[in-house]
Amino acid sequence: MFCNLRGGSGGLGWGAARRCFSSGVEISIPVPWGIIAGKEWGPPDGKPWLAVHGWLDNAGSFDTLMPEFAKDKRVVAIDYPGHGSSSHLPKGANYHELESIGFFERVVKHLRWDTFSFLGHSMGGDFGSVYAAVFPEKLKSLIMLDILGPAVNGDNRDPERVVEVTRKAIILSLALEKKRSLTKPEKAYKRYEEALDRLLAAAKSGNGEITPEAAEIILKRGLKKSTDGYCFARDIRLLALSKDSQIYGMPRNFLQDLAKSIQIPHLIVKGSEGPIYDSQQNVDDILGIYKQNPTFEFHTVEGGHHVHLTHPERVLPVLNDFIKSYNL
Repeated sequence: MFCNLRGGSGGLGWGAARRCFSSGVEISIPVPWGIIAGKEWGPPDGKPWLAVHGWLDNAGSFDTLMPEFAKDKRVVAIDYPGHGSSSHLPKGANYHELESIGFFERVVKHLRWDTFSFLGHSMGGDFGSVYAAVFPEKLKSLIMLDILGPAVNGDNRDPERVVEVTRKAIILSLALEKKRSLTKPEKAYKRYEEALDRLLAAAKSGNGEITPEAAEIILKRGLKKSTDGYCFARDIRLLALSKDSQIYGMPRNFLQDLAKSIQIPHLIVKGSEGPIYDSQQNVDDILGIYKQNPTFEFHTVEGGHHVHLTHPERVLPVLNDFIKSYNL
């Protein structure tokens, strides 16, 4: 058991009685380049769910949600390759969102799941929507937390910018590879508190502020000891997955066609203070596509980008109502 004993007003919001939660059971799935690590919650005979975290996070981002969510479900939350305790891709390889489909296929084949449901936060939700479009017969449902899908991702998706973005991505990926070969993959921090402050600052300037307690949960499997102190476990090449430098930039109309293919029960839970990443017109367009699916639902809860981690009690009722509606 991991217990958050901090007091004050910056807590996780789950209530004093629920501040202690199970850390889940560690799992390791063999892949040709190493392992995909993860955590498993719930009864072995529960309905299967695959959970995937956001960019530069790890499976720990579901730690506060799972004790309640997984009571009657078998949930496997993975560290996406290059994150947390999962192996980095081999030298010379690059991370790309379409490759995520193959990663997820490896996981579910190892678990011997014919069908399952998908829970994804941020990047994980984006990738889950692509998987749902490509393998609709395998997914029972799709839940996306504080993300609207890859078609809503800034003007780098416009057709006239595909060449520019692809060029930029290749240059960046080779530069990161060179940096990785010449230097340490991540800056070392002499003290744990320095790494914690770095994560908090990055969250505040990027995807929305998180609490110190939530950041410490991420760091439990996102930080590793080094000879000089501590460094982040993530693969530096993941920086090439940022929205302005993704290799093989895909045009918006292609991604919108993928979105039209999602016809399973589909829920988006958006944090009121979470980022949008795009214009209101593009947001309205993608929501219009989703709404063509009669089993699509959209809900907003108070909170930021990591509201499922910082205030799971706000997200859980929405998830439970959705799951009950479709007997998932």
